[in-house]
Amino acid sequence: MKLPRFNEAGYAHFVTSKTYKSRKVFDNKECCEILVEDLNFYAKKLNFEILGYCVMPEHLHLIVQWDAEKHPKLTISKIMQAIKNHSAKEIAFYLKTGRRKPSLSPYSKDASEGSRLPANYKWLDRGLVHTNSLVKIWQASFYDFNIYSERILNQKYTYIYYNPVRAGLCEKPEDWPWTSIK
Repeated sequence: MKLPRFNEAGYAHFVTSKTYKSRKVFDNKECCEILVEDLNFYAKKLNFEILGYCVMPEHLHLIVQWDAEKHPKLTISKIMQAIKNHSAKEIAFYLKTGRRKPSLSPYSKDASEGSRLPANYKWLDRGLVHTNSLVKIWQASFYDFNIYSERILNQKYTYIYYNPVRAGLCEKPEDWPWTSIK
């Protein structure tokens, strides 16, 4: 069953998106950098504000908001599609080659989009190997929740910033490098 998406003016969205089969794609520093760069690029390009984020080894937490009156066609689905499609392509290329390809930069007008790896690549351990099957980086869908009060917003901030602490990845939220906490 597909969950409904709500795009009411003025609400912030709390989003969680998981990697395909919970693979620990973001154990890799460069993969985290790619994702954070894409978050910032698409926030500017699509005119939304990132209120907070936390990149975990196998998922992303994101809190975003936009002016729905100025940008009535923007939806949480469009935001997530842009971020996930481009980051998947660039991460796949990086894992295959060990380098970033300038034409895959979101800043490139030639950047193509796609959430699947090209045929002939497959995960093996945390790397990519040649095969004849398609492999996904992200799960197809995502979870989103409308934040309708200051109390809920603070609750979501606390949740995402303490996520690495609860997972045993760091002792304090500010020690985790892949978060917007300052």
